[in-house]
Amino acid sequence: MGQTRMRRTRRTRWVRPVVQGGRSTGVTGRQVLMAEAAVVGGLVLALLVREMPGLVREIRIWRMVGIRPGSRRPR
Repeated sequence: MGQTRMRRTRRTRWVRPVVQGGRSTGVTGRQVLMAEAAVVGGLVLALLVREMPGLVREIRIWRMVGIRPGSRRPR
């Protein structure tokens, strides 16, 4: 059918357009990576929000026991 022509992008690199079923989809590799980064970031944020009550409880326990960050003085 139609032959894909290489086109020049703003960064002066030659890129072959993504073709699916004879039409260009217009999705670049950078857009795919940004979408994946957004999904992973959302999952990490959701996990942090879900675990926050447990982390707060652990910090309270550490304070009651007397565990402090850093090195301890020798006895």
